[in-house]
Amino acid sequence: MRYLKSVIALLLLAFVAWSLYGAVMPVETYLFRMVHMGFVFALVFLVHPSFKKAGTWGRGLDVFLAALGVATIVFALWDMDKFIRRSTLPDPADFFMGVAAIILLVEISRRVVGNTFTYVLIGFLLYSYFGNYFPGPLAHKGYDLDRIVGHMYMTLEGIFGVPLSVSVSFVTLFVVYGTFMDAAGAGAFWMELSLAIMGRSSSSAGRGAVITTALLGGPQGSGVATTMSVSPVMWPILKKAGYTPNMAAGLIAAGGIGAVISPPLMGAAAFLIMQFLDVAFWDVVIMVIAPTLLYYLGTFFVVEMEARKYRFAPPDATGKTAWMVMRTRGHHLISLIVLVALLGIGRSPASSAIWAIVTTVITSFISRDRKEWLTPRKIIFAAMEGAANMLPVAALLAAAGMIVGTFSLTGLGLKISSLIMSLSGGYTIPALFLALVASMVVGLSLPITATYIMTVVMVAPALVKVGVPDHVAHMLAFYFAVLSEVSPPVGLSPSAAAAVTGGNPFGAMMHSWKYSLPAFLVPFLFSSSLLGANLLIIGATLEGFILAFLNGAGSLFFLSVGVVGFLGGHLSLIERTLLIAAAVIMAFLPVGLSILGILPVVIGILVVVRILFRVRRRRAQDSSVAG
Repeated sequence: MRYLKSVIALLLLAFVAWSLYGAVMPVETYLFRMVHMGFVFALVFLVHPSFKKAGTWGRGLDVFLAALGVATIVFALWDMDKFIRRSTLPDPADFFMGVAAIILLVEISRRVVGNTFTYVLIGFLLYSYFGNYFPGPLAHKGYDLDRIVGHMYMTLEGIFGVPLSVSVSFVTLFVVYGTFMDAAGAGAFWMELSLAIMGRSSSSAGRGAVITTALLGGPQGSGVATTMSVSPVMWPILKKAGYTPNMAAGLIAAGGIGAVISPPLMGAAAFLIMQFLDVAFWDVVIMVIAPTLLYYLGTFFVVEMEARKYRFAPPDATGKTAWMVMRTRGHHLISLIVLVALLGIGRSPASSAIWAIVTTVITSFISRDRKEWLTPRKIIFAAMEGAANMLPVAALLAAAGMIVGTFSLTGLGLKISSLIMSLSGGYTIPALFLALVASMVVGLSLPITATYIMTVVMVAPALVKVGVPDHVAHMLAFYFAVLSEVSPPVGLSPSAAAAVTGGNPFGAMMHSWKYSLPAFLVPFLFSSSLLGANLLIIGATLEGFILAFLNGAGSLFFLSVGVVGFLGGHLSLIERTLLIAAAVIMAFLPVGLSILGILPVVIGILVVVRILFRVRRRRAQDSSVAG
């Protein structure tokens, strides 16, 4: 066992090298995905042992399970053509290896993704077998083990399906790019830049938390990772400003999940959208630009109102201007510019990621701090760190392939789609609310990527049937999946932030929900009407986009003021209710869509004007008394 660490290090490097090789050289589809899965089997069992203090026996078990996982892949590749043709009638050896692969995948998902997701995965497998025992529209004839094994293990519909393709083709390279950026000191750059531009007002600390999560999270593409990166730095600043532990954790988490929808990376779900819709990755980037701006705009509105309400203290001056930070560390932006430019001219995401990695290595030597130079040794360790970070994502995507396989084998997606159609009566708005409920339920304890995969196959067909464009339906599922991460009763990001601030996890979730509540309107803004669909830019007109964006910004402003209950002074319950109602109506009935669309705008403006006049009159009276 003394050589095990060296073996793991070599496997981690080979894991990354395989994705790099596939990005520059054509590789047969089955081969490309299966070898990737072989690395996942080997590494998860070796990197994540059975027991925290595994002795010789425990490590021996892990080595055996890793070898068995690799054996299931070697067996499939031994005579791949015949193996594929036997998928409808597996022979005994196929059956044994297939059962082993499925059980091992369930086990690695338990080790690195979590028990809840594993239970969901097992539930879908049981549904495939016991379908005839389910009630009503969810029932199906039930499939025997041979058929389930053949479908999940021997075709591109299960383990080796689209999610695993996304893992090996795109996500691995982008995760490695993120670790290279971190190794080159980009994290410190984003932190310094956000602190330099946040200003010196009561809302500066809150703005700084949002800006930092946006800047740091865009390249990381992970809500929880961004939250954990930002929390130790921002918590002392927020605490000094006057934020409670729960408020600070909630705010950082709300900004952190924006990382998943912030271009250019956006996490694994963005690549799945690209594959499912069969569009270029640049199209996905374009579609999320306006919703991302509206997301952060809504969060900024809440931060600004709340800062004035509680009179938070301005942060201490850092002594560095944005220009000073850009002058000394601005080279970290070059690789991002290269990435976006290559995506913009139509290069593949994999190729763009490789060139961004190369650029990161070259530009690291511009830094005055030699510790940030990406020397060969640091490159090796950064690649190994990226591979290790990738293992939970790869295991999740492989396991999610079996969930997608269950939908394709049993027709569950069409069954749920028909149920949504029936409950909604064929109307768009009820169907959208049912989609939100489905996403919230599915996302209670599942990662964003898994939530998106399950939600999109359930609700997208139903939404398309009620008139929602295909790309809008997928973006809606994506957005709802992202927002599920901060929703109580299970919120991964706020719980993680609360561990740093010392807050209560549930209290942090409630505050995170408050800060991100305006963002819950955003999916409805671009999906409830044809005018709103202009926000996704694809197929939009300039006039329609401007009108939809202004409508969205106004709706988020009204909602933010209503939720916080403060605009220069405290609002009455009636005023808050009117503003929230106006915001919701504007989301579903945008101004310009009809005459009725102007009514909520007028109501909202009148309420705001009334509040501002009242505040101005009160201040005038206070001044006269003081005089």
